[in-house]
Amino acid sequence: MVRLLKRFLSSQKGQALPIVLCVLAIGGLTIAGSLNYATTSLNGSRILREGVEGVYAAGAGVEHALWSLQKDIPTANTTPENINQMAVNIQTVATGNYTLYLGELIEPKVHSHWLDVDGDMVEEGGHYKYTITVTWQGGEEEKRKLIEVGARIPVGYSYHPGSAASFAENLSTDEPDETLDGQGAYLLSWELPKIVISEDYPVKTQTFYITGTGSQEGHYAWVIVLSDDVGVVSEITGALYKITATATRPGDGRITAEIVADVMIGGGTITIVSWQITK
Repeated sequence: MVRLLKRFLSSQKGQALPIVLCVLAIGGLTIAGSLNYATTSLNGSRILREGVEGVYAAGAGVEHALWSLQKDIPTANTTPENINQMAVNIQTVATGNYTLYLGELIEPKVHSHWLDVDGDMVEEGGHYKYTITVTWQGGEEEKRKLIEVGARIPVGYSYHPGSAASFAENLSTDEPDETLDGQGAYLLSWELPKIVISEDYPVKTQTFYITGTGSQEGHYAWVIVLSDDVGVVSEITGALYKITATATRPGDGRITAEIVADVMIGGGTITIVSWQITK
């Protein structure tokens, strides 16, 4: 047995070098691939980090433009200083006056100011009472006929079935038509049988309950009048601006993020109609 073992071992002499070379070759291929993967992973992480930081920087650019518009001062083309070590360019374009209705921007009629509409949301007994108030503001004709009233309620909230019938003074005690907008908020609307609002009956209301949780921002009300010179009267009406903020690396000018926001300013309030990360 010992003799056979010695014979086997002696037959393996001269094989160590080829084995070592094979191991080195395999190791070299494996290490090269691992290093390449590690480099790619690090580059990907860096690009991802820069993208996130770029979004925050571009967002700050939009906020800077909003601040300028709110203060009624000329908007700058850049932020005063780099943000997250990135330069932020800003472009602000006024696109005209609009009113917001069912999530769409439409041009207001000449005499839309003859009526006023307001939406109010108040907590009451574990849910929220929402009241749309339409107020006659005068005009050449004493009487106006209302043919629709509605509201966009906040995201995460929904209409409480049957609640409109709880308020006898409502413009309509029927159930509303319900649709969802692109942000997931319910749009509630009631068709009306040409209800008159005038100096003798200057205030009309539509009250109902909604339930839900989360931010209460983003709600607004509207009314439609059977009149070519008044048309749609929305709580959200004003000058519309398109703000484009672009974050770039100062070294090579590579764009890390770009945000385009449509913003409406009217009645001393700012409403962000849309906010899109385009790059």
